[in-house]
Formats: sequence, C-alpha cells, structure tokens
Amino acid sequence: MTNNKAKRMRQIARWVGAIVGAIFLFIFISEGIIEAVTGENPPGIEGIILAGLVIIAIVGIVIAWWREGVGGTIVTAAAIALCVFAFVTAGRMKIIAVLFAGGPFLASGILFLISSRNSKKMEIH
Repeated sequence: MTNNKAKRMRQIARWVGAIVGAIFLFIFISEGIIEAVTGENPPGIEGIILAGLVIIAIVGIVIAWWREGVGGTIVTAAAIALCVFAFVTAGRMKIIAVLFAGGPFLASGILFLISSRNSKKMEIH
C-alpha cells in the first residue's frame, strides 16, 4: 500500500470516529440535560452500562488519533461489547439495535486497526 493510501485510510478512520463519537456524545448530553431538567426517567443500570461502553469507545477514538493500534483495539473491543449489549437488551429489532449501537464504532475501530497495520508495513519497507 502506498504512503498516500495509508494516510488517506488514517484520515477516514479519524473522521468516522470523530463524527460517530460526536453524535453519541450529543445524544447522551441532550438526554442528560432533558432528564436533569424534568427529573423524569433517571438512568437505570442499562443506561449506565451503555454510557460506560460509549465513553470507553470515545476514549479509544481519542487515543487512536496518536496510537492507532492501541486506540483501534479499544474502540473495536468496546464496539463488540456494545453489539452484544444491544443484542441482549433489545426487544424485537435486535439486528438494527446491534448495527446502530456498535456498528459505527466497529467500522471506525477496524479502520484504525487496518491503518495501524499498513503504517507498520510502510515502516518495514
């Protein structure tokens, strides 16, 4: 893989991760503000687990900007955990829940891992 292709894949991974992380942060912050203002629907154990997994994935994305392999591994692991969590807790539409909850993070994590692998190949050659 040429150096330009490796750089392009790294940029795509970074932007996909940043956009996905920003969307999930926006959802959690807006939901948190609404719940704090209204005082209704305090987060249950499922909400706390979901928030924790998303925060881990977002931290992995931040780490992956500097250390693609480490961050990509964290994001991918968190994404798989999100997929399993969504499958277990979803009602009827399990596949859609899995794709929505973990799919975007999984795509970003895999892109970071591929980018890391390609960067290492470029260093060897």
